[in-house]
Amino acid sequence: MDSDLGISIMDKATLAAVSEQIAKIDPVVKAHQGGVEILKATKDEVVLALKGHCAGCPMAPITYGKVLNRYIQEACPNLKSIKYVEMK
Repeated sequence: MDSDLGISIMDKATLAAVSEQIAKIDPVVKAHQGGVEILKATKDEVVLALKGHCAGCPMAPITYGKVLNRYIQEACPNLKSIKYVEMK
């Protein structure tokens, strides 16, 4: 994290790969007034924010925890952690 700016430094390759995987589920997520945003993407860790109706949705663990995690892990097999935070 760049402490002066308060932002995470992104790994370009990881960011591009994760963005591509999010695009695969984006139409379904947007149809339900939800969204996902990349907050951090390093070679070891990805942190994603669940937004809109996805935050607190009982189906989020399936959509994100199973489907999107699998896509991301296939695209970035060296990742050690995928985390989610909720943003209303």
